Amino acid sequence: MRCKPIALATLLACSVNTPAFALSSDNDAPPTLPTPLSLQGTTPAQPQQMVPANTSNQNIASTLSFGDMGATGGLTLSGQQLQNGMSFNLPGDLVITDAHISLNVQVNRSDVSGENLQLMLNGQPLGAIPLDQLQQDKGYWQLDVPASMVASSNNLSFQLKTGDDIINNVWSCQRPLPADYKVTLQPESSLNYQGLWLNVRKTLGTFPRPFVDIKQTKDQAISIAYPAMPDADVLTASAIVASQFGALSNGKPSRFDVQYDALPVGNGILIGKPGQTIGGITLPETNGAALQVIDNPQNPAWKLLIISGHNEMQLRQAAWRLTLPALPDSDTLDVPTLKIAQRAAYDAPRWINTEHPVAVRSLLTDEGALIAHGVWHGENRLPFRTAPDLFLWDGSSVPLHLNYSFAQKNWIDDQDSFLNVSLNGEFLKRLPVSKEGMLAPVLSMLGLSQRQQSAVVNIDPRAILGNNQLGFWFGLKPQKNAPCNAMADENIQSRIDGDSTLDFSRAWHFGKLPNLAWFSSAMFPFTRHADLAQTTVLMPAHPTVDDATVLLNLMAQSGRDTGVTANYLHLYTGLPGQEEAQQQLADSDVLAIGSLSNGEMLNPLLQNSAFALNENTLEVKTASAVSRVLSLLRGDPARTDMDAAEYLSDNNQWRGLLSMRSPWNAQRVVVVATATDNHQLSQLAEDMNKPAFLSIAGGDFTAVNNAGEIKSWRVGEQFTSGNLPGYMKILWFASEHIFWLVALACLIAAASGPMLFTLLQRHAQQRLQDKTKK
Repeated sequence: MRCKPIALATLLACSVNTPAFALSSDNDAPPTLPTPLSLQGTTPAQPQQMVPANTSNQNIASTLSFGDMGATGGLTLSGQQLQNGMSFNLPGDLVITDAHISLNVQVNRSDVSGENLQLMLNGQPLGAIPLDQLQQDKGYWQLDVPASMVASSNNLSFQLKTGDDIINNVWSCQRPLPADYKVTLQPESSLNYQGLWLNVRKTLGTFPRPFVDIKQTKDQAISIAYPAMPDADVLTASAIVASQFGALSNGKPSRFDVQYDALPVGNGILIGKPGQTIGGITLPETNGAALQVIDNPQNPAWKLLIISGHNEMQLRQAAWRLTLPALPDSDTLDVPTLKIAQRAAYDAPRWINTEHPVAVRSLLTDEGALIAHGVWHGENRLPFRTAPDLFLWDGSSVPLHLNYSFAQKNWIDDQDSFLNVSLNGEFLKRLPVSKEGMLAPVLSMLGLSQRQQSAVVNIDPRAILGNNQLGFWFGLKPQKNAPCNAMADENIQSRIDGDSTLDFSRAWHFGKLPNLAWFSSAMFPFTRHADLAQTTVLMPAHPTVDDATVLLNLMAQSGRDTGVTANYLHLYTGLPGQEEAQQQLADSDVLAIGSLSNGEMLNPLLQNSAFALNENTLEVKTASAVSRVLSLLRGDPARTDMDAAEYLSDNNQWRGLLSMRSPWNAQRVVVVATATDNHQLSQLAEDMNKPAFLSIAGGDFTAVNNAGEIKSWRVGEQFTSGNLPGYMKILWFASEHIFWLVALACLIAAASGPMLFTLLQRHAQQRLQDKTKK
């Protein structure tokens, strides 16, 4: 319900005069949160009692910070932006029973009186905070939220208002606030809620719910349980399922809670063969591949999905069925034989097409994401991914043909308004509202439109990463006499047209491997074929829980980066000896997972590389002086193998990535996800999702120590991968091998010099003879 002006006035008076809202002056630690504001009046709301656990619903309590909602740097309001906000989603199967918002507010100037911060949830006022009462420019507040106001999809907004505006239910947007006045809601501010998880029907039709809610804002762990000793067949099926969750995750990293012979605490997935036991549940006998949803014996409000099959192909078929649409509205399914076509190279749907210009609407699930509403709004963002090995010659650019339109209102100052374009947070170009140049006055006199509605922004290819984000911000500047009701109008729109294009058609696929920067950003070269058809995973003969967790996280990353599930991944536990398996290894890039204690698996991978394993300790072979000179002559970057060797001698606990040429095929690579022990290995997946790791990872060795410090080195040789036209290969070779280029120039000069001298001498003698005859 909407609060009346009288109730709001009472609320503001209480917030100013009630001692319960006094802020602590202790700057070292947050004070105890004050008594919550009540939306109904001055009486503090009593927290609701938790409903006792029962057989139909499950009680939960959780916290969603502003950082989780996307405001990683907090929310800022100022004299130039009087309102701000964000949206968040809660699980669809959750009924909220109690909620409150904890605010960490910081104001850069406390000498500005009369300003209040008003909170709105889904358009309804929650309360107001008097900002001039903050002690030492910061404070901690807690406000109750009626449970009935919290929905699955929510919008939380904030406004700067005066006390009179709150009393009169108006908004004075034009007032003399200092230009540097700023209010910041820190990212630690949060929504704290309690609720009941409903006992929903057992059905496959709602997959991936309730096992994961892809619309939910808060990061959530996916529980997967195996039998006591999962084999390669079971792990292959789980890798496909994990990649499907990654493909559904909308860009958010996936986390997995892995268990052996134990039931998940909550919703979860059981993967195994009929007759195997997981946490006391014996997987039912089936005629082939099967899917089934059952109640979790620990609480029927939670559901368990059983994926089963008698062999590797049946388990793969069962996992494939989850990747296809139209699962039946039933709790069991006998999966028929399926055929899924293999993908071609570089056809990942989330990688931008390099054959022709691409319309930006094809990069978005919602074209409304590029529409800016009102005067005060956030940045409109266009995410896009590219194959990491895109190659453009220096001096080339990637053209962004931009079509855009500003809101057409007579109170907007066209001269001061603009559109800012950025890439990955770096400014690219500022575009004006009106056309500029010599013809602009002529167009004005003729009454023709002066609006500029298209432009070309040339992007430096060196600024393009595997995962990118274009930003568009419409800086609308109102005229001094602009009415407040117009400025608060959310119906006015500025937009980036969906027919704007990004053109990568002049790019090639070419580069040097190994390159862990490509692997960490897009799991390349494994994702060259998005279904991992040319990828083989090697795991220890008896994989641990930590090994399986790393596998699932890497497979989820593959699905997240490409939008395709790992349908044709090959996986072995232990190093295979069969001739067929050896041929598979020769035809694949190899991803190995396991701690340094798995010498029987790692030693064959490290042979003829710059790495060696010595009794569960990794060593780096330093290159000789002759090798360094030859490497320099080949145009290779300087190696840092000595620094890497020193790092390994100084750190007895670390985790990281190694990469080298494949011992089975010199044109393939091996990437090893490893650590000094299983505890270190368990932290690697989380490390790889950190922005710092993505920015530093590179070369062929990246490591993280106990202090969280990330370092990268290049210790071995590289080789070229990809295709370039012949003339470009020559130019590239010349640019990379400057010493050979100089040597070639000297040889040409040495060979042509005497010939040219003889020719010129003969020409001079001939000319003198002609003069003598005259």
